[in-house]
Formats: sequence, structure tokens, C-alpha cells
Amino acid sequence: RFIIECRSTSSEADNIHHRDGHPHPMKISNYLIYWRGEHKEEYSQSFRHLEFLSALSATIADHYPNLTIDAPSILQQLMDGATFANAFSFDPFKKHKAKLPASVPLHQVDMYNETLQYVSFGNIAKKSHGVLDEALISQDLVAKASARCSLIHSSYLVVAEGMEYADLVDQALRSKAFDDMSESETVAHQNSKTWRIRRHEYSFVNDENNPRFGKGTTRSVKKEKSALQQLEPLLISFKGKVDLKNPECNIYLLEGICDNCVTDSGPKGITELLKILARKISSGAKVSVMAPKTRICITNTPLEPIAAFILCNLASIRENDKVLDPFAGSASVLLAASMISNSVRTVGIEIASDKFLSREKVRQDFSTRGLSQPLGLLIGNSMDSKIREEARKLIGGSEFDAIVCDPPYGIREAMSGSDSGYGGSAALFDLIDAIGRDRHLGTPLLKRGGKLVSFFPCLRGDNIEDLLPSNERLKRAGLLFEFKREQKLNSALSRWVLSFKSS
Repeated sequence: RFIIECRSTSSEADNIHHRDGHPHPMKISNYLIYWRGEHKEEYSQSFRHLEFLSALSATIADHYPNLTIDAPSILQQLMDGATFANAFSFDPFKKHKAKLPASVPLHQVDMYNETLQYVSFGNIAKKSHGVLDEALISQDLVAKASARCSLIHSSYLVVAEGMEYADLVDQALRSKAFDDMSESETVAHQNSKTWRIRRHEYSFVNDENNPRFGKGTTRSVKKEKSALQQLEPLLISFKGKVDLKNPECNIYLLEGICDNCVTDSGPKGITELLKILARKISSGAKVSVMAPKTRICITNTPLEPIAAFILCNLASIRENDKVLDPFAGSASVLLAASMISNSVRTVGIEIASDKFLSREKVRQDFSTRGLSQPLGLLIGNSMDSKIREEARKLIGGSEFDAIVCDPPYGIREAMSGSDSGYGGSAALFDLIDAIGRDRHLGTPLLKRGGKLVSFFPCLRGDNIEDLLPSNERLKRAGLLFEFKREQKLNSALSRWVLSFKSS
């Protein structure tokens, strides 16, 4: 559904020229996202855009409470109108002298090409028929949405782009993107921001011809020093002090191969790297603080932090939302929800007794991270209407804004004593049926417009369409199917994220 663009040199309208007459791509967006890498191929890449846009939809809904559409509807407009475009690109099959070393696998090329992406909202107004507008999506909202995303490393405001450092200086000075750090602004405010600049060069991890600068780093101090000397006309206009540890303004020089920019001269056939000058506006979510090895409550199969964040963000969790996990386990989902917004009110239901899972240790996992405690961690089967009624009482007898879960299967399923059958599909179906029964009795578990987001495991090669809950089942529960995304776990097993909206 997303529009994915790779920039082309075929149209002069898409290019400007630097001093030597070589074309380079025009800056196509104010925002740039640096995605987290994947430790396992195809594990999270397909969720990147969806997690960010879901987080952004919740952020927009919180910021503009008088909008005539809710967060799920905002998400739909963003999915239809947002555009992502690769900042760097390398085509291994294109005839040029920048050949792909034999040591680099092809899948790494795709990862490289999508490491840094521009995101543009220019089509939003047209796709939403004027309900949303690009002007509504401010830098602050992009930063807030980025900060809650597990798959974002950093997000940036693009200042300049070019093939030569002199081009970057000219564009930056003309754009006045650093006016808040210049002498005129210093005089007006009697203070100027501290700053730091870093240069990062992106290449292939296993490229023997262009090795990385030490283990796991993209930074060369020698190249950075040379770049800073060429950026001096811009840097001398900054009146604030340099702060290498905690600057108010983080400036980045991001450089990488771009097919549009490869020429025949220079070592290895690559003369210059595309250069992007940008101001960092946000870091992504610090998922490592809830990694299994940091937890007080230790279980055999905890939901990994990235998966928990993905579920919560795809549920478009907002401030003060009431969130239920009916298969809570050690409460990874509720932890992620509270890290996204500590104002959320969470309730967990887990069938395992304290003999197998200590609720006190779960609560310690919240308190040691400075997070609000769950309103309740109930012991029981979420298919039991009495347990669901108890969960509702904890939030004042109202409905939940979101139900977010990873139903039990495999080891977890055996420990709970469940007989839900293949792949945990019956656990989700049972939950949907329970939602339907509560709705029929006039005690709805999920509010109108609320979301049910769940993992759904299946064997690789199975047709997911044949395994999904039927339209009749969803209709009885008052649920509308929204979307699905696959996460490949291994050669035999996948799990899908399924999203439903209460009507």
C-alpha cells in the first residue's frame, strides 16, 4: 500500500547539478529516517513503515483532539499518502565500475538501499480529501512518533544534500536552517546552542574493498576531520560551544553510495559519495532497557522487546488509553505500552499461577524502570466471562481502547494447560468469540473504534488467507479486519500481525 520510490536520473526535474556539472538528486523531503539493522534477515523490515505511520497516527490524534477522524482512520490516510524513498541506492546488476564485491551477499544490498529513507507527506491532502494536510505534521510530531518506534535508530531534519561539501555549505547558509545557532540569533536570545557534528559513511558490512572503520562502526575520525575542514565556512557561523557528550544540536554528515552519483574515475570506480547534512531530531525507542536479560521476572519464552513495541505501535496506543493483554505472560506488551506512554492504564490476564509466574516480580519490572504499575495482573483464563468482568472493573467498568496480545502456542501453550490446537489460532478465535459474547450482552470489552492487534503463528508455506477468522465470526464480534503483516521466524515458521477495528 505504501509508495516506495527509488530516485532516477531520467528526468531533469528530479536533479540539480553541483559545481562540476555532475547531476545529483534533489532533496525530496524534509525528513530522513535511519532504520535499525536486522540481526535476522526479513525479521522486521516489513514492519518499518507501518510501525512509524501507526505511531504517527496516534501522535497526530493526541495533538489534534478535534480532528473529525480517529487514529485508525488517520493511519489509513497516512498509509495511502506517505511516500518513502531511498537516500542511497546501489544496483548490483547495473553496468558501472562500482562492482559489488564477491564477499557481499545480495540480500545485504537491499538492506543497504533501505537503511536511510526520506519520508514525505506531500500526497496526504489529496489522498485524505483535505481531512489531513502535510502542514499538520510538524517536526515535533515526527520526532515524538520516532521516539516510540522500535525499528527506528534516528530521525533527522534534512538541511542539505549534494556531491561536494561546498554544495552543502551553500545550501545550509541559504536555507537558514542553522539560524538558531548563528550570531544574529545569539544576540537576540543571549544564548546559543551547544553543538556536535559527526560523519557516518555507509557501506556493506562484508565489503573487503571498502572496509568499515572498526567493528560495528561507520565513523572514521580521519575522514571526519577532513570533512569538517571543508565545512568550515558554515561551522564558523555557530556561536555556541562544542559539546561532544550532550549537545543541544546534533548535526550529522551522512554519506553513501548512490547509483545516480557513481562516475568512472577514482579508486574502485567510486569518485564521490552522496552527502546529506542533517539535524537529528529524535532517537528511536530504547528497547534494550526491557531486554529479557534485564528483566526481574524471568520466563522461558518472553516476548522480545521489538515484537512487543511493534504490537503496541500497530495498535496506535495513545495517551491515557486503557490497554488489555488477555495472554499477558510476563507482561512484555504492557511494559512496551507503558514505555510508549506512561499515562496508559494497563491490565493483564494470565492463566499461569504465581507458582510459575511471579506477579510481584512483574511489578518490579515496572517500578525499577519508573513506569506506572498495571491496574491489575489477574490470574485466570481470559475466556472466562468473570475474569473479563473483573478486568473491566479495574478500569471503572468501561471498555478498553486496545487489546494487544501474543496468544499462547508451543511451550507457552503447554505450560498454561491450553488445548487451543495448531499454531495458537484457536486462542485468538476464542478471544474473538468472547469479544462477540460480551458485545451481545451489552458489556463490550473493546470500545467502538478500538483495536485488537495480535500475533498469529502459522507454518511457512501455508496460505494465511485460509487460516484467518471468517467474516461471520468477525461480524458477530463487531470487528473489521484492517491489515496483516508477516514476520519470518525461521525456515519453518512465520507469525503474522493481524489488526482489527471495533465497529
